[in-house]
Amino acid sequence: MAETPLRESGEKLEAFWKSCWDYIPTEDRDASFSSWFFGDSPEMADDLLALVMEGKKTATCGALFDYEHDNENPPEEGSYHILTDFAGVPGCLIQMTSVSLTAYSDVAEDFALAEGEGTYEKWQQDHQDFFTRRAAATGNSFTKDTLLVLERFELIYPIK
Repeated sequence: MAETPLRESGEKLEAFWKSCWDYIPTEDRDASFSSWFFGDSPEMADDLLALVMEGKKTATCGALFDYEHDNENPPEEGSYHILTDFAGVPGCLIQMTSVSLTAYSDVAEDFALAEGEGTYEKWQQDHQDFFTRRAAATGNSFTKDTLLVLERFELIYPIK
């Protein structure tokens, strides 16, 4: 299992959030935000962050059991998120445009392609592998009926 990455301080994340204010509505500047990285390795986190910043990745998903394991609620439509690399360095700000629950076996091809990681078949295999690892790490089991939190988002502000 990978070591816990070093995370950026709250002050640095707050400074990044404030640097995004010119790109969000004034009424949203007091909104809360979360920060997170993709995947379970430095390479995956960096590769997927790059796809978002290039505009190729406009969706992501997570297993509902991960949210439950971490005692967290899934994101809400309209919420803001700072995406970071594996070490926690901010890369961009996104806003969720839709959030829904769907069984792994029912994920539509258009959603999988919006994740920007290749063909539908590649998405299925890569995500089955990932969710199998996550299930083992959290004491769950992955099946084709596992509920996924499907998240579509808009890139608001990328660090250039």
